[in-house]
Amino acid sequence: MKVYEIITKVALLKEIEIKQLRRNLVYFIDSILVKDDVYKEFHKENKLKGYTLDLLYPMEKNRVYKKDKVYSFRVRTLNKSLAEYLSKNSIQHITNEFIGIQSIVKTIPRKPLKTLYTVTPVIVKTQEHCYWKECLSFEEYEEQLKKNLWKKYRNFTGKEPDESLPIWDSLVFKNQGVIPFPYKNIILPGDKIEIFISSNDQAQEIAYMVLATGLGDLSNRGASFMGYRYRDSNKK
Repeated sequence: MKVYEIITKVALLKEIEIKQLRRNLVYFIDSILVKDDVYKEFHKENKLKGYTLDLLYPMEKNRVYKKDKVYSFRVRTLNKSLAEYLSKNSIQHITNEFIGIQSIVKTIPRKPLKTLYTVTPVIVKTQEHCYWKECLSFEEYEEQLKKNLWKKYRNFTGKEPDESLPIWDSLVFKNQGVIPFPYKNIILPGDKIEIFISSNDQAQEIAYMVLATGLGDLSNRGASFMGYRYRDSNKK
């Protein structure tokens, strides 16, 4: 298993407020996928996609991204062919908001991970369609995150996980209030968290996978893009 990171530079064709940015970036990726028959079907299928994306950087302090300025964003995936396709077809791809000007693919080294932390919020859908704190205990929330990861692990590795082994030693919330996550015509409640990864081999494999698949739900819509620290304390 390898995690591929596509770093794409785009020039803005109009000014964009941060509350619109995620939707615009998701559309940029979607509109590349539908240019190819195979990836168009991949985009339409109701299945785990195995990729996630962050927002533009450098971040603007006033939360408004400027017309004609060049920014970068990252997409991560476990699929080498998808990474190469997105990178190649991002260049000169145009939407109403962006034009792609440069893109490269690199592989994230697989080394012992100490922590993962959210760059974009984690979204956990509940059966009650409410913010998890309104209907779940902390233990139930953790269990739902773990079940989501078992599902992804089975899907992307073909292995059956040992669910008795821990994935993390602790999970820490970094936000005091709800982090808003615009999705379609609604605002979903999200959280920023840091998880301290267990040292067992399976936990380390799952943590590495999460760099591409994210935690929780809606990862291919820009939720739960993860930063990471190796056990030698390097931060990414």
